[in-house]
Amino acid sequence: QGPAQFTAPYGFGGPGQGMAVAYTRWLERHNQKREKMATLAVTQRKHAHKNPHAYFYNTPLTRDDYLNSRMVAYPFCLYDCDIPVQGGVAIVLTTAERARDLQPLPAYLAGYGQRLAFEVAGRIGSLSNYMEGGSSSARLTWERSGFTPKDVDVAQIYDGFSASVIYGLESYGFCQEGEALDFIQGGRMELDGELPLNTFGGSLSTGRIHGLWHIIEGALQASGRAGERQVKDVHVSFVGASAPIVQGTTFIFVKEPY
Repeated sequence: QGPAQFTAPYGFGGPGQGMAVAYTRWLERHNQKREKMATLAVTQRKHAHKNPHAYFYNTPLTRDDYLNSRMVAYPFCLYDCDIPVQGGVAIVLTTAERARDLQPLPAYLAGYGQRLAFEVAGRIGSLSNYMEGGSSSARLTWERSGFTPKDVDVAQIYDGFSASVIYGLESYGFCQEGEALDFIQGGRMELDGELPLNTFGGSLSTGRIHGLWHIIEGALQASGRAGERQVKDVHVSFVGASAPIVQGTTFIFVKEPY
């Protein structure tokens, strides 16, 4: 019944199949190869090794592991998919005046944007839906905060599937469309790279609690409380905390009152 009657008979039994179609479209449109995604999965696993709360805290992942892993829904292999976990998160919001005297040190919210699309269960979103969701929410965040992608010191981008990070990097304005797989190469997303990315390990290696980890890590990095994985000299911390195909939610955290 409903929209699923047009998709379920063809094997679309879960979100992975729908996301795989959009990712295939992206790869073909930009003449890219899925093998480049190994960099994302392996680097995020390295970050998870510095996060004692990560599901894969003590489990290494190599490029060969990624390339030789089984397919889940082409072009997604096993390590392109997040790991379901149980978890809880608490976020305390207050005024900047009250936060000044709090311990541990707080992070300050400098900007926020959200875009909602009330999709019906079973519908497969297109690549264009995904890109528009990200760009429209990020546009609000950049305008409200006064920052631009070039000002960002560290970023957390939703990674229910690896391709979500690629769409986020492009739709949020960190690189041009079709360039994200190349953008993450060469150490750029490492803790000491040009744009440290998903520094807690992401949902791929820490576990899926639907973007809440991304928000927490964004605040921890901005307030200098990320421990062993703390990026040096963070002043602007960006978070893209949801899959824009359903809702685009973006934040900017900063170190000082804004």
